[in-house]
Amino acid sequence: MKKYTLAVLFCGTFTFCSCSGFLDEVPKGQITTESYYRTEQHAISATNAIYNYLIMGYSPGGLWDKNYGGVFYNDYWVLQDLFSDNANSQQANIQYTSVDNMQIDQYNEPVELLWRDFYQTIKCCNVVIDKVPAIDMDDILKKHLIAEAKFFRGMMYFDLIRMFGDVPLREHNLESADEGTMVRVSKDEIYKLIFEDLITAETDLKYSPRYGGGRPYPESASALLARVYLTYAAEHNDTEYYELAVKKADAVIPKFPMLENYADLFKISNRFNSEIIWGANFSASLSDGWAGAQFLVRLLPNMDGVDNAQGWESATENLYSSFNANDARLPVVLKRSVTYQDGTIKQFAEPYVFKYWDQEAEPKGNSTDAIFPAIRTAEMYLIKAEALNAINQGPTPDAVKAIKKVRDRAGLASDNLPTDYEGFKKIVLEEYRHEFVMEGHRWFDLTRMCTPQEFVDIIKAAKPDATPQLYHVKFPIPQRERDLSQGQITQNEGYNQ
Repeated sequence: MKKYTLAVLFCGTFTFCSCSGFLDEVPKGQITTESYYRTEQHAISATNAIYNYLIMGYSPGGLWDKNYGGVFYNDYWVLQDLFSDNANSQQANIQYTSVDNMQIDQYNEPVELLWRDFYQTIKCCNVVIDKVPAIDMDDILKKHLIAEAKFFRGMMYFDLIRMFGDVPLREHNLESADEGTMVRVSKDEIYKLIFEDLITAETDLKYSPRYGGGRPYPESASALLARVYLTYAAEHNDTEYYELAVKKADAVIPKFPMLENYADLFKISNRFNSEIIWGANFSASLSDGWAGAQFLVRLLPNMDGVDNAQGWESATENLYSSFNANDARLPVVLKRSVTYQDGTIKQFAEPYVFKYWDQEAEPKGNSTDAIFPAIRTAEMYLIKAEALNAINQGPTPDAVKAIKKVRDRAGLASDNLPTDYEGFKKIVLEEYRHEFVMEGHRWFDLTRMCTPQEFVDIIKAAKPDATPQLYHVKFPIPQRERDLSQGQITQNEGYNQ
């Protein structure tokens, strides 16, 4: 379920990039023909269409279309915490309760729609990559637009292989349904494309008028490469790639300094602060509500004076109790009660995530101008700490210095950190957990840093009634896509074949 606010749907430009299923990509009018892509403005418009798929997606049925909402609208960051030890579902909807209690299957709708969002976005990226090179226009801008498309294509494929393992690979726009059935391609083959795309983005993002406001900087590509290299290194136990992750993190950190106050990260007046290396630019106020993020609708519990606060996801008791009582992030991230202006206190049965609510700027909640902070500088410090610990099989002084930067802001002492590899790794994993609640990290971090058995044990400790399995280190391939492929797309191990 992806649509929750009452709003007027505004259909973004170039929604022709969409398709009813990623294997069913027939042309949607003459806009996909060679005759269209002739001018600089055509190139810009085609590139701008990518952002619509990151935010609002393709929903021909309007607001209540089940497709309503793009990649980062809600399910992306909900699933990563709900399919872990961080969050519980407070809905009766089995599509989400099954994720929470680890009984997910190949028919899960949020997973299917997120898969579709990834591939629809990739299709729009491929349109730019295929069509823009032939346009007669400013060369720097041309390369920049192609680099934007490659940045997001690399991002989408990286999240696909992290969630699903081997997936179908499409490097070019498909304008006919007659080009054969797609099959799953090995992760390592897709990693090659991701590396190439992000290195190109790092080099060719040079047209500064398009920097920021939800568009990537060259350092955005460097930061994403740090994340990609770290994950590849962990999967392959490859020291060279750990070193590359450190190198990229080091290149980004000086240009995107961390804020001194954690709470300031989520102030509406501070939307694109120095710590946001790249964020999805949602805006309710600039779009009559239709493009606001869903943080407040989903995460805030019912409160007097707050509109449409559904509280569909709460934090687990395990997450709440894992915070040090002196951690400055705790009162920002989670609350068990609120105090009204008349002094009365409302207690909640569960801890809820409040970090995205700037109460002063948006007292009534509902749709919000809060951005999705997809890549932050704090992650670069933790990537560095994790990688250096792995390279040396124990924390180096630079690894300690890196994690200390994050802990210092949280008001935590770092004098007695573990000096062994496993102990320090657990502390790094804990810092990821507390720093990035509901930012789309937790399941990715657990599956990268833990063995499948450790993953199961961690979930079981937080959710005793859940049934985590070793194969839950991958998500199921949506059955709809398997059906469209006539069985050519295989299912992940453990899920109903």
